[in-house]
Amino acid sequence: MPSSSAATPRKKRGARKTFARRWWIALWPLLLGIAVTPFAVRAASVVALEGPKAFALLYPWFDVLRSRVLHSPADLVGRTYQYMLYLQFPLYGLVMTLTFRAGRHLRAIIIGLILHFTGLILVVVLAYLGQLPQ
Repeated sequence: MPSSSAATPRKKRGARKTFARRWWIALWPLLLGIAVTPFAVRAASVVALEGPKAFALLYPWFDVLRSRVLHSPADLVGRTYQYMLYLQFPLYGLVMTLTFRAGRHLRAIIIGLILHFTGLILVVVLAYLGQLPQ
């Protein structure tokens, strides 16, 4: 009986062809983040009519950047607002894609939710710190 080290390694059949045909499956979180962005920007214009708290639910990182507690320069913040409106969901998708490609499908979705809710928690904390007497 031959030892296990003497066995010939198996060749993977069609692994390269399968990846070539299904490359977009590994990138679906990023593609979804890019596809959702125009709808989220449109929703932001409607949600902004409800007030700043409703807007923060959709774009928490926008409000984190806008916080007075961080003492950011006005010219830098003005440009960053626009970038954040269009980059928030693709950045979520990018982080989720990196996790998804590691074979952790459910973990990728959970990480995307954690990123969003971390932004919401930071909005609440920074709003509280902004109300403290100096």
